[in-house]
Amino acid sequence: MAAARRRIASRRNWPANLRVNADGYYSYQQPGTGKSFGIGKDFRIACAEVRTLNAEVERRKGQVSLMNRVLGSVMTLSAWCDAYEKEHLGGKQNTVRGMQSQLRAIKTAKFANQNLAHIQPKEIADFVKECIAERGAPMAGIIRRRLEEVFREGIAHGLIEPGKNPVEAITKPVSTVARNRLTLEDFVRMHEKSREDKERPWMTNLLELALVSGQRREDLGVMMFEQSKEGFLWIEQSKGREGNKTHLKIPLALRLDALDWSIEDILRRCRDNVMSKYVLHYSKRMGTAKPGGKIGLSTLSEQFSIVRDAVILDGKMAVPEGKTPPSLHEVRSLAARLYTEQYGEKFAQALLGHKSSSMTDLYRDVRGREWTEIKLGSA
Repeated sequence: MAAARRRIASRRNWPANLRVNADGYYSYQQPGTGKSFGIGKDFRIACAEVRTLNAEVERRKGQVSLMNRVLGSVMTLSAWCDAYEKEHLGGKQNTVRGMQSQLRAIKTAKFANQNLAHIQPKEIADFVKECIAERGAPMAGIIRRRLEEVFREGIAHGLIEPGKNPVEAITKPVSTVARNRLTLEDFVRMHEKSREDKERPWMTNLLELALVSGQRREDLGVMMFEQSKEGFLWIEQSKGREGNKTHLKIPLALRLDALDWSIEDILRRCRDNVMSKYVLHYSKRMGTAKPGGKIGLSTLSEQFSIVRDAVILDGKMAVPEGKTPPSLHEVRSLAARLYTEQYGEKFAQALLGHKSSSMTDLYRDVRGREWTEIKLGSA
């Protein structure tokens, strides 16, 4: 092998890969490809930038070298899923469980034991189709999204070339929402039915509070009377990561015109002769539950379903063929629609605590359950 050409004496202190042309214009020459990237005519700036780039290139070489020594020169998708999982175990328990379930599904793919860098979009497309057939479009969409993230992090770790994420080319599965929307008429009938149960007055309170406050089940279930102070209902929404949760101050005077209920009225009705710090609480002993005790989230949903099914059985709520009956979460959607009509879209978005209007738009979608009134404007 021929010896490397000696540097010109005046350039012996230059950083590697720095070049200059006859016009005094400096550039960086990429090793291996010979491709040049112009920097300018300032020698000090050129040296500083090339030294910084050389150091970063060497650092990344070290990272890849260590990864190859520890995990082997060929990183399979299955092995990378395991490494990815270890890096993401610090989230909420439900979030972590969901991630692990999605990764298990990904590792069943036919290409799971192939080199991560060699997997092709066609293989991804076939896998997504299989997921749609076996698991349904909604779950297939979630798995596809996780797979895209897995490959994206593979790029960040130098395992795949930038811009070569094979999942990006695959169309997201289109899913049709099967759950039926809850109309105001449905809600009123459920409210009337709930009042027949003298054992569970909290069910009526749940319906009223859910509709007028527009909050999630998780926030309703833990709501305390002490959150009502200084003319507001103070809520730190449970959804979101720590430090990035939505904090709301809802005026107690907020009134939903459709039923002429205010938050203050409902909180007053939630107080009874049982001492409890929780707004929704047992008023008498039921099984192992003591009077004043907090009502579990699953119990809130189960009792909602019992009342809803009773209304359906009475023939007072219709569920179209191919649809599933509305869940407790649909009360939040109804609140979004009613408050949009009463105060406008921005108000509804703020009350629900959504970061983006597009999320609130999903809640306002009636899915064909209601008639849209065309209102005449002033000339």
